[in-house]
Amino acid sequence: MCEVENLIGIIPGKTDLPYLAIMAHYDSVPMAPGAGDDGAGVVAILETARALKLEAPYKHPIMLILTDAEENGLIGAEAFFKQHPLAKEVGIVLNIEGSGSSGSSMVLRTSDSNELLIKSYSSENTSPYGFSFIKEIFKRMPNDTDFSVVERAKISGIDFAFAGERNHYHTPNDTVGNIDLRTIQHHGENILPLSRKLASVDWQNMGDEFVYGGEIYGIWTQWKSSYSLFICIFSALLLITTLIRSNTNIKKTALGVVFSPLTLLTTILSGVTGFYLLSFLSGNVVSWPGIDWPYRLLLIGTTSIGALIGTAISRKFVNQNEMVFGSWFFWLILTLTITIFLPDAANVFILPLIFASILLFLATFLKEENQPIFLLLTLVVTLPLTLGLIFSLEQSQGYKLVWAVLPFAGLYALIISPFLYSLNIKSTISYVGVVTFVALMVGSFANLYTEKRPQHVNIHFYEDLDSAKSFIHLSGNYKNNSSDDPEPLIEPLSSFVDTQTTKTLIPFRKEYALRYWAETSSSGWKGPLIEKQEKLDGSKSLKLNLKSTRSASRMVLLLPKESNLESFNLGSLQIQPTLSSWGLYKGYYVVYLNGVYDKEVELTLNFETSQKEVNGYLIDISTKLPSHLDDLYKQRSGIFSPVHRGDQAILIKKISI
Repeated sequence: MCEVENLIGIIPGKTDLPYLAIMAHYDSVPMAPGAGDDGAGVVAILETARALKLEAPYKHPIMLILTDAEENGLIGAEAFFKQHPLAKEVGIVLNIEGSGSSGSSMVLRTSDSNELLIKSYSSENTSPYGFSFIKEIFKRMPNDTDFSVVERAKISGIDFAFAGERNHYHTPNDTVGNIDLRTIQHHGENILPLSRKLASVDWQNMGDEFVYGGEIYGIWTQWKSSYSLFICIFSALLLITTLIRSNTNIKKTALGVVFSPLTLLTTILSGVTGFYLLSFLSGNVVSWPGIDWPYRLLLIGTTSIGALIGTAISRKFVNQNEMVFGSWFFWLILTLTITIFLPDAANVFILPLIFASILLFLATFLKEENQPIFLLLTLVVTLPLTLGLIFSLEQSQGYKLVWAVLPFAGLYALIISPFLYSLNIKSTISYVGVVTFVALMVGSFANLYTEKRPQHVNIHFYEDLDSAKSFIHLSGNYKNNSSDDPEPLIEPLSSFVDTQTTKTLIPFRKEYALRYWAETSSSGWKGPLIEKQEKLDGSKSLKLNLKSTRSASRMVLLLPKESNLESFNLGSLQIQPTLSSWGLYKGYYVVYLNGVYDKEVELTLNFETSQKEVNGYLIDISTKLPSHLDDLYKQRSGIFSPVHRGDQAILIKKISI
């Protein structure tokens, strides 16, 4: 919880309601200036508002919302949509986000009934960009933006974002100097014409759910989600007709269907093996290496070898024509499955399928010597939605999540494999293997960090006020999301800490061992205080007055599960506590208090049962480090950078209430 200050502006319309809201957040994490996340969104809104104000009034009034505390858990957006009287008058929200410092401004996701939104966007925008399959992926990821609050409020809208050069995300490199001005321009090109359109039309019917496939060779693709199954059926009939007309052996084609997933799997497994070897040799896979050619070459080389291996096996059993049909019938099966179970992702599979089905059908009307031209064109239509997506995924997800890229390489390998039949597979694998080996060696043993893409390292100072022990921990990215499995730390920072053993630094989590630690001297700071406590309503409720004596920005109150904390009151709000099930605070009720500084916080705890005494922990957290760590702080520069919440001084005190 924290106090927030949302900024709201109104451009009146010809009618009073409902509002078209354009939203971005103006806060950032402590370590980042926030040019991309989300200064670019704020700038785009302000410039859009300037233009709209000159042209107003439109049919609908327009609301500008700049939210606070998005980085603390979407608190500003939650406060607006739950508490502000104007929230219920909002009809559509256009949210603008950023995650990096470059890249196209894309439709990240939309509300379910999005026909009006997508049609308006594609008709008014000169360079629309987005894929509905990202919406399907986003549903299954832990990431959130302020648009998540909009969705929970059952309000229609679009969430825009960019995700290029994501190494800069939540770091000091997220600066105005690093932001790509073309990205900000694209934000504006998305928002201004779409706002004009939506502010001028009726919203009573938002229409059906649409899927959209982005621009394919300059042509934007979109259709009703309910049409996807019919397109699949039409493609199936077309493929069957083509197979019969071509006099291709049906049994052998069925065998081609069986061998198709083999090529897909060999491509994926070869890529996984390559990056596993990279991790084994170097101890790490860098998400966004500053010198990226070894990783890219390794990705291309390993997947190419996998595709060649799959092709070598397949051609022993089926000929080229049978494999062409086999691969597209397998693609059909895959598309039907995706359409039924992941409908928003269907566009990635349907577009290549329908175009390939038509091309293969038309090829049967040509002379045999001319048919290969149409067969080769199937590769062209497949390219944008397979290999074409790899660069975007590489930029947004990084090489730690290389598995997100490999299926698209495998899909293209599946389609291209029949055209590799004429190659000398052994010699080709040898040539590709040499290049891949060089990339593996360079990627494993060279320092790939640069000032533009540094290693992410935070300095954490822990002080247990009860035992009078203090430690530092150099925290960064983890290889397997485990506290004892961090990225290898390089010099000069590695000389400051124990790199060989792990140690428990946190008194309330004895099993939470950390690597890259060292003992250090006390900060000399006084810990957080309970200045006053008072029982209410017998002994089921307890009022506390909490204060950070050093004006720390955050405080955390931890109470064990056995305390049976039912709720807590902060100001006029009654809030259900969070019982953490993972991470540092696992097994504790957690009360987060953000933006504390020199304020005294009055908090009322409500328990399910009467409590004689409850033991817990009171923690205050600041981004200011003790002065005796200045030398370490100075060394953490150049090819090192803090990330996310960044450096933290954490004072921990056991309490009884």
